[in-house]
Amino acid sequence: MPMELKSKEQVEILCSTCDSLQDVYIVKKYITDGQSLTQILQEECICFLMYLSASDGTIAKKEAEFINQLFDKKYSTDEINIRIQQENLYSAAFEKLIPVSLQCLVAIDNENANANKKVAPISEQFFSFFELLGKEFIACDENVSDSEVEDLTIYLTMLKEYIIKESRFNTSLKGKVIINAKDGEKGEQTLQDLLNELDSLVGLAVVKNDVNSLINLLQIQQIRKERGLKTLPVSLHLVFMGNPGTGKTTVARLLAKIYKKLGLLSKGQLIEVDRSGLVAGYVGQTALKVQEVIEKAMGGVLFIDEAYALTVNNYGQDYGHEAVETLLKAMEDNRADLVVIVAGYPDLMRQFLVSNPGLQSRFNKFIQFDDYTPSELFEIFCGMCRNADMKIDDDCKNYVMRVFERKCATKNKTFANGREVRNFFEKAIVNQANRLITRGNVSDDELIFLTYEDVANIHI
Repeated sequence: MPMELKSKEQVEILCSTCDSLQDVYIVKKYITDGQSLTQILQEECICFLMYLSASDGTIAKKEAEFINQLFDKKYSTDEINIRIQQENLYSAAFEKLIPVSLQCLVAIDNENANANKKVAPISEQFFSFFELLGKEFIACDENVSDSEVEDLTIYLTMLKEYIIKESRFNTSLKGKVIINAKDGEKGEQTLQDLLNELDSLVGLAVVKNDVNSLINLLQIQQIRKERGLKTLPVSLHLVFMGNPGTGKTTVARLLAKIYKKLGLLSKGQLIEVDRSGLVAGYVGQTALKVQEVIEKAMGGVLFIDEAYALTVNNYGQDYGHEAVETLLKAMEDNRADLVVIVAGYPDLMRQFLVSNPGLQSRFNKFIQFDDYTPSELFEIFCGMCRNADMKIDDDCKNYVMRVFERKCATKNKTFANGREVRNFFEKAIVNQANRLITRGNVSDDELIFLTYEDVANIHI
């Protein structure tokens, strides 16, 4: 089913405006390749949306559908990704590239202002459209990430500043506040908000203590710097050691935001990759692939999961070591605005770090993520229930607790901690649905309660 796009009508209005201005003399000074102003506008809109689609590191299917529906295209997610790479659309350079269509419209506004024409600035219409377009686009896959919001803010700020600087109209954009948080949120999180969020995570006592100690050290170093005292060099790069499902990615995402709050990073986004996102299959391609990932992560945290996979193969035509060397150089070249966190199983991470002297020198801070206890797994399960507006009766509670106790007592290397709880919860929800669907007139209590019957046959 096609999406209902408010921006569909707005792009048609703006394109119609551009069509009517095509023959204005001043427009011809900006367009030299035979394209129409409308065609240029549409292409710049597509590039803008592709830039936003790359913000969270994944091109969603709904994002491709959005672009195709709005501009009558047939892009696949792979084609969008290729174009982003070929045209370097997700880069600091693109964030500073003033759209040609906007330059034309500002020039027309200025001619109208010089002629004392009482007309609304077309450049403001352009800005309002891009703001609507961006907000609608990042919400289209129902998963608005912080990095998408941040990148939209950066781009809109660039447009706003250009219009204010170049326009001779007394533009209303001068007092406009650009979005700096997700719709519905009241302002940006404070440092204390982020620390409270870290503290609210289930378990992870050692992790919380280590992270708080690191933050305290960084804050004291900043105070010493402000007072003209000598500071000790503190590496922001980290090694997260722990089994799957122990909260490593969640903590990394919080750290990215905390580093930004402390003024150590400019953007604070988290870009997550594994070996497949860094290593190519041909000579010379791996370095390019790593550079593309680094470009996305600039200003934030690059989180490399199962990092040891880069060096585990020490024979044949493997380019993992090339990825490591390229990564180390990028860390050195961009140390002022890039943090790298490597993560994985403890024993394998130790092997990874001794595989290259450069790794040992750059990663000297280790944070251990212990497996969850049965009571912590149960607390995670209860949290999932609360978040889904679900409750559990006493028989269900007792059974679930026993399941987690047995699982922890017999766990092996495949034990996935929090992911095991997620799978258990999702199966319970399915079982409840199968139990209730055959009944008529289901009560509210029945809808919100999980019972022993819903969990009795689940094995993890």
